[in-house]
Amino acid sequence: MDSRLHNNDNDDNHVDHVLHDFLALSDLPSLSLSLSLSLDRLLQSSASLSDGDHLVDRAFTMGSILLEVAKHSYRNRASVHNSLTWPLPPDLTMKVFSLVDTSSLCHAAATCKLFRNWAKDPFCYSHIDLRTPVPKVNDALVATIIHRAGKALRSLMLGVVPDATTSSGSCQPLSDTRRKCYSCGHKRSQKDSCHLTRCCLNPLNADGGALGALLRKLHLYNIGPMDSPSLVETLSVCPSLLDLEIVGLDVELGCILSSVSANCHLIERFAFAASTTGRNEILNIQTCSHLVAGCPHLTSLSLRGIRIHDYKVRILVKGFQKLKYLDFSRSVSITGSFLRNLGNSNGGNFLEFLNLRDCMHLKEMEVARLLTAIIAGNFKSLVHLDISNREGLGLRTDRQHTCYSSSIMPVKEVLDTRPWMRLMVDYPSDRSNRDP
Repeated sequence: MDSRLHNNDNDDNHVDHVLHDFLALSDLPSLSLSLSLSLDRLLQSSASLSDGDHLVDRAFTMGSILLEVAKHSYRNRASVHNSLTWPLPPDLTMKVFSLVDTSSLCHAAATCKLFRNWAKDPFCYSHIDLRTPVPKVNDALVATIIHRAGKALRSLMLGVVPDATTSSGSCQPLSDTRRKCYSCGHKRSQKDSCHLTRCCLNPLNADGGALGALLRKLHLYNIGPMDSPSLVETLSVCPSLLDLEIVGLDVELGCILSSVSANCHLIERFAFAASTTGRNEILNIQTCSHLVAGCPHLTSLSLRGIRIHDYKVRILVKGFQKLKYLDFSRSVSITGSFLRNLGNSNGGNFLEFLNLRDCMHLKEMEVARLLTAIIAGNFKSLVHLDISNREGLGLRTDRQHTCYSSSIMPVKEVLDTRPWMRLMVDYPSDRSNRDP
């Protein structure tokens, strides 16, 4: 054993001397020419053509090895330099890294060893945001980031959002998310897709849902392959979920709401925007009743572009005693009758935001009743109301005709009574918003 160690030491010393002498050649004035001539002489003295080929291969190998070793040593020395000159203490550095968005964090981790070590901390990934304007995130990346977060995971946002500045609740479904695949700085094989699949949330389900149980916020946008069974499986392991937003997914709303009612009893915000190519389903009374019973803490409800009738909306609004935000824009069934006598009840009095924009069958008379109720002092907490409609409001006597400038709606009186209210009244014949 001792002789072997002694031989290893001798080999190391020999390599050190050879490398030292070789690197000293860099001081020669014409090193490239000298090496070229030296290699030519060695090739000419080779016993055979195959020996010469072997010599050239060894030159390529040694050159590649030396280049990689030099790069590695450079990175190590740069990391040592960065650690010595980095001005922030460890606790403040960790605070800064924890505030950086996920995409920037991944780029920072690729710059140097020092940043890579800081970027490995799980708390940097407690709020994962992998939303992109075009598809360029795949399941493998999602799994890596989720596992890196571990038990620190609290928030996850995935999918395609064309406008990076779009706020939660305003993102629209895409008609087609199949776009050119953009690389993330490395070559992709044919198998390395840049699209998310129905399995992208599987890491939350692993180990009995250990990571899903910690999740507080889940936002999913325009993930074409996602289906109802996959999403329901994930929701079943997310009992701590407070905020759920689903936009542009081809899933069954009734199925998703049933899963939320059964598993997410703490939820405070639920937002759903139907896929442009999705199902034209109608929610049943049982689903609405179960949602009210299973989610008593809900304060924000957004169901955009779905078919739901007024009496079911009334079940929801009167049932959720803490409801402040209500968005049924682009509904194809709502007439507005659910608002009758609602303003002085528990459900209506807490409403602060009401959006009925572009509801296809919204009636002129129902809107007039709503505005009259506001003037009378009902809907006391309401500060934002959107009753705009690009198709105009339906007339009471004729479902086939619409009005574009109603004389029975007391818009001016509402703004005189509540000058602080933001009242959106935008119709085809009058494109200006009437704001205070």
